[in-house]
Formats: sequence, C-alpha cells, structure tokens
Amino acid sequence: MSFSPYVFGTGISGWTFLQRTREQQQEVFEKSPVIDRTVQDFTQRITSVQSADQLLDDYNLLTVTLGAFGLDEDIGNRAFIKKVLESDMSDPASFVNRLNDSRYMALAETFGFGSADGPQLPSARAANEFAGINSPDDLLSNGTLLRKALANAGLEGLENNQFFLQKVLESDLEDPDSFANKLTDPRYAEFSRQFNFGQAPVYENSIEALVAEFNEHTEGLDSADDLLADEDLLQAVIDTFDLERTSPDFLRRVLNSDTTDPDSFVNQLEDKRYLAVSEAFGFGWPDINGMTDPDELLSNPELLEHALDTFNVSDRGEDYLRQVLESDLSDPNSFVNQPENLAYYDFADAFQNVWPEHASKMQVFAAEITDKLGTFENPQELVFDLSLFEATLDLFGQSHRDTDFNTVIRAFESDLSSSISYANLHYDTGLKAMAGAFSFNKGDTGRDYPEGFAAEIAELYADRQFEIRIGESDSNMRLALALERELQSVADEGGSENAHWYNIIGSPPLRTVFETALGLPSGIGQLDIERQLEEMKDRSFAAFGTTHPADFLEPEMLDQFRRRFLILSDLNSF
Repeated sequence: MSFSPYVFGTGISGWTFLQRTREQQQEVFEKSPVIDRTVQDFTQRITSVQSADQLLDDYNLLTVTLGAFGLDEDIGNRAFIKKVLESDMSDPASFVNRLNDSRYMALAETFGFGSADGPQLPSARAANEFAGINSPDDLLSNGTLLRKALANAGLEGLENNQFFLQKVLESDLEDPDSFANKLTDPRYAEFSRQFNFGQAPVYENSIEALVAEFNEHTEGLDSADDLLADEDLLQAVIDTFDLERTSPDFLRRVLNSDTTDPDSFVNQLEDKRYLAVSEAFGFGWPDINGMTDPDELLSNPELLEHALDTFNVSDRGEDYLRQVLESDLSDPNSFVNQPENLAYYDFADAFQNVWPEHASKMQVFAAEITDKLGTFENPQELVFDLSLFEATLDLFGQSHRDTDFNTVIRAFESDLSSSISYANLHYDTGLKAMAGAFSFNKGDTGRDYPEGFAAEIAELYADRQFEIRIGESDSNMRLALALERELQSVADEGGSENAHWYNIIGSPPLRTVFETALGLPSGIGQLDIERQLEEMKDRSFAAFGTTHPADFLEPEMLDQFRRRFLILSDLNSF
C-alpha cells in the first residue's frame, strides 16, 4: 500500500509539523513502488535521448520530465511541448520566449534541443544568484542584487551612483582601454566581471552576426573604409561569404570596384565570392546623378537593367530610351509626354533631376530578414518566403537559382560537418558559402548530458509529487512548500521590478500567496492590471518595507512572508 504524506494542524502549527517531519515523510514517499519504479526507469534512460521526438515518444520519460517542471497537465499536448523543447532560448522571438511562462522556459533551457549549448543542469541558473540579470538596467533597478554585487567586489555603499556604475557595467573587459579597465581601482573591473555585459554577443550562425553587426550602423555605411574599420562586421562578412582574411588594401579594392564594369578589379578575380561581397555593399556602384549624357547609362547593361527595374519599366531599345531621357519634361509635345510613353516619365525625371539613392543588396537583405532571424526551423520555410529568398540569392550572387528550389534546399540540408556532403562538394563556392552561413544542418555531434542531470530532474519530480500529495489535504501547505522555488523562478527571468510583479500576477500560485499575505481583497483581480500592480507594491511596502519581489528571497524575509501567508490564510478559512 502506498504511503500518503500528511499534515497535522493548519497554518503555522501545520507548517511547523511539516517542516519537522518532511524529510522523513518524503523519504518514505519516494520509496513507494510507483514513484520508485518511475524514477529508477527515468534515471537509467533519460541520457540516451538524442532528440525531442525521442523524449515525446516515451510516455514514462515524458511523465517525469513534465512533472519535474510542474507541467503534468501537458502530458497529452505533444505538438505544443515539441515546439517548446525545440525552441532556442537565446532567440527573443522563439516560441517559448513568446509564452512568458517560466516553467516552459526552464524546460526548454534544461534540455537544450534548440540550443547549441545542449543540455544543462536545472540548477545551472538557480545556482547563480544573478541568473536573471541580463542587462545593466536589470541590475541597477534591483537594489538587493546590486548591493550584493557591489559587496562581492568590496564596493559597498555605491548603489546610488547609477550613471557611473552603468558605464562600468557596459565596459568590454577584453579591451584595455575600456572605461572599467582605465580606472585605477581594480575592484570596478571585478564588479563588472560578475556579469560581462560588455562582452561580444554570441550568434548561432554567421548570418545572424552579419545582420546584427550591419544593423548597428543605423545611418548606413558611407564607404568601404567604414566597413573595414568595424572589426566585428568585417569578420562577419568574411565568415558569411567563406573568405580568407586578406590585406585591407586588397579588400578595399574589392569593395570599391564598379561591379557593372567588366574591366574592374573585382571582375578580374577568379573567385566570384569577392564579386558577391562587392555587389552586396555596392560602394563602387555608379552614381547616376553624376551622369549628364544618356549614353553613359545606356552603354552600361547591368546599370540600365537595374535603373529600369527601379521604375518598373521595360527596355524598349536604345533609341527609344534615348528619346525618353532627352525629352523636355516641361514641353507637353515632347516624346516622353506623349500618352503612349507616359509610363517612362518618372524614369526620365529622375535621370534629369535627382536619381533615388541606391539601396545595396545588403540593405535589402537586412530589411527582409531582421525580424525573421531565428524563426526558420527548416530550409523550406526560408525558400518559400519568396521576398526573403530573392534577397538571399541576390546577396550571395545566386540570383540565377531563383527557380531552382531543389538545388538550394539540398545545399541547405547538407551535413556541413561532412566533407562529402552535397554543399561541400558543389562546384559553386557561392552556394556552399550560402549554406554555411545559415547552417541549417551542422551535423549530428551527439548530446552530452552533464553529470547529475538525471538525478536533478528526478529529484524535482519527486519534490513536486510530494507537494501535490500534501496539497490534497491542505492546499495552503502546498503553496507554502513551493513558494521559494516559484519566487526564485520569477527572479531568474530578470527584468525590472515591475516585470517581476507582472509575472507574480500572472502566476496563479504566487498570486494567491501574495494576495493573501498582503491582505488584498478577493476582487482585486477585476481591477485594471496597472491598478493591481500599484496596490500590491503599496501593500508590500507597508507590510515589509520593500517593493521589489526579489527582496522576499532573503531567508529572514522569506520566512516572515511565508508565516504571514499561513496565518492570514488560516484566519480567512474561519
């Protein structure tokens, strides 16, 4: 017969009994045949799982996994959990990051099916008291953690010097000339090193790096020298187009070449990837505004084709176009002002007055892909997004493949870790570079589970099952048992003080505990969300002298808060 955990008494007396007997009760509970058999099976087999589908197809493993994160009710929601498991936590637009539920985030991050980092211990974030701090603003807005971080570096009492601390935190510690490294007191660098906010970002592939670094130049790049002076962008360009690092003078000549001129420097190079780079940024693109003779435009086929496309008109021959460009726009009887030729009026007007600023292929590509980065789960999604597909082919000099979907998909799906894969053996180095830049298939490198992975998840599962059983006799005890863990999960997500409160309001267990402990009326949930936030902060300050939820994780404060909840919940029951 299975053992059922129990509580004698309610409120503080019940909590005291539970604290005194919990270890013994839980030990007996975990030896119950069903729990023991389930946990043993899980710990023996979970580290053999290599994909989300393998986990989802094994009911016993999935039961423990979901139970460990408080997601028991999702056991039948296979498609939903698959999306969660395969989400990339580092991508703000990924499926799991749009759910705004810390339980799903913890599940995705722990198994890491959608991350290059792979599996990690569930305690990896919780073990770090600053795990939820993702930016200088997160830290500076959290007085408790800011004081801890300063104390760790021996800088107590500086928490009010926010502007100075922001510059310290934003310093790149790898740069000897950064703000923190130039200060005479090494403690500031030590303070910043706890977070390393100024370190270079980590990208999933070279496309992400290229777009992110390019977008840093919000006003655009004026010249090849601007690109060459930005080391991070230059490296992203070299990686994306699969080039070798060469001298700046060589790259400058490549970038400044007029790609429409068959005799230009870049057009004499055998490796056409350099031509793709030059065309991508277009620093040598001819300036039509400087042309006064129509023949300058008409004698350049590539430039003419682009000019006609700009105004969505066709090439009717050199004589016809010359008459258009030489027309007197103010004369109603001129050639371009005739009804049958009016479609070319804007074309002639731009040539004679102001030609539109040239948008480089890189600008077009960045505009198309920026909001879509990280959203593609397979090559087909990219290929059949026709506007992005066209911009992608243009960027890599592959426009001739605009209808050759099979070749492009095969290249994207190639195992890039295999020297004999389709992309790596293809004669077209531009196609290979494009496949490598997106890195849809990096090859199966296997999954290495960290030591203790199975044991930690099994322990989480057993803890939550114990809480569920306790809750069957006293729901308030279940809330009290889970309080620290649930509150820690809110803190781990980081964000501002208000963000913490919004997460508490959106979590039914935490909302119940806070509403009870703060003596809020039962109808507060009917108020506007901003009013609820204001009420909770006011009551929190009045009762505990703080408005930041993270402060409740201090041991003394947590104990005081839990006891207040139990006392008031006991009184409310009468």
